[in-house]
Amino acid sequence: MNIAYDDEILERFIPIAFDELLERLIEDFNIEKYQSQQLASLLRSFYHSRFHNDLLSLKNLYLPFNPDADTLTLKTYTDEEYKHIKSELISQIRPLLNSANYEELTEELLTESMGKTSPYGVDVSVDFNDFDDISIFFRGEAHRYDEKRHWKTLFLKKEKLRIDIYRRLFILLKPKTLDQRAKEIAEKEGRAFEKVKRQLKKSNNLLLDGPKSERIFMKLFKDIPHEDLEMLFPNTKVKMSFPDKVKIGVTGGGGTAGGVATLISKIGIVIDPVSLIIAVGTFGGVLWRQIKNVFTHRTRYMAKLAKNLYFYNLDNNAGVLTYMIDMAEAEESKEALLAYLFLLSNANAVSRDQLDKQIETYILETYKIPMDFEVDDGIKKLLTLGVVEESEGMFKALELEKAILRLKTVLSKQLDI
Repeated sequence: MNIAYDDEILERFIPIAFDELLERLIEDFNIEKYQSQQLASLLRSFYHSRFHNDLLSLKNLYLPFNPDADTLTLKTYTDEEYKHIKSELISQIRPLLNSANYEELTEELLTESMGKTSPYGVDVSVDFNDFDDISIFFRGEAHRYDEKRHWKTLFLKKEKLRIDIYRRLFILLKPKTLDQRAKEIAEKEGRAFEKVKRQLKKSNNLLLDGPKSERIFMKLFKDIPHEDLEMLFPNTKVKMSFPDKVKIGVTGGGGTAGGVATLISKIGIVIDPVSLIIAVGTFGGVLWRQIKNVFTHRTRYMAKLAKNLYFYNLDNNAGVLTYMIDMAEAEESKEALLAYLFLLSNANAVSRDQLDKQIETYILETYKIPMDFEVDDGIKKLLTLGVVEESEGMFKALELEKAILRLKTVLSKQLDI
């Protein structure tokens, strides 16, 4: 499956492995190898230590909501305490996603994607009223081309179909409790609460009752087509796409009509009960075959949906936190490394704009990837670490040996804390 990043979209994400980027910069800039590797290792250690503390905090906040937790606890929480912990958890996840260079999927983009039919033919609906919170973030917009037979050409010829995808997609879902949702429906429709609750308990497995009802799902996926966002929700309902409805309607309707015609003709000529029973049985068989075809088609959709989710899924729940921490650590380290080594390669001090242009031009010419390097963030990191000097808006990197000593001191203080 050949996937290409979109050249017209500038993103903060640096889609190059840290070690490969370091090796290439050392070779292209002719920088002393051992000291450069030592500085890079110190940068990674610094951000690893910083994000490790964030991970411990996030895991502790997520514990009351983790649907996969296998540890025992005697703690109980009030509704207000749940709300406070949930708010704190989400407020810490957002800057983590930003550090990993993820962008939030706006409500406008989400609505646009939800209104499309999947290129795989899977068409699903989602009831967003089942959720208290929905947060979706993506990183890396790309596309690929598939070939598909189209109903407009009577399925006789394949057409080249462009599919826009998100290389990485993060989803956070906080379902409502059974009581919450039942109360909302009962008040809206003027129905008895207990009756609505009983019906929801049978029909909606997402909504739970009791002490384990407060849950937050976190999912991380790869290479998700824009049109397939709906299939990532746990309360999706599979529907048929319009062309398939037409196809089944034609075959099913034709078969049923033929069965009716046959039945009428036979009833018109038969007089004995046995022949009548055989005729009715024949018609019933035709009708059942068409109904069976509809259910078989639906089952194929469900199998395709399960297969797609199996290959798209990268991690779940608490595992997502660890995964995101690794990505944030890598992105922060790459940004600091790029900013420092480019400043080091300049004989004289340079401005923000000059540094920004140099880095973006290098990435484009070397890796054929246009990007929007966060130069302000990169310089801020270096100033915080103390490995760059600023004078009247111009920046100059410390020599490698001095920068290494400075990073050792910063890292030592951080580890002592």
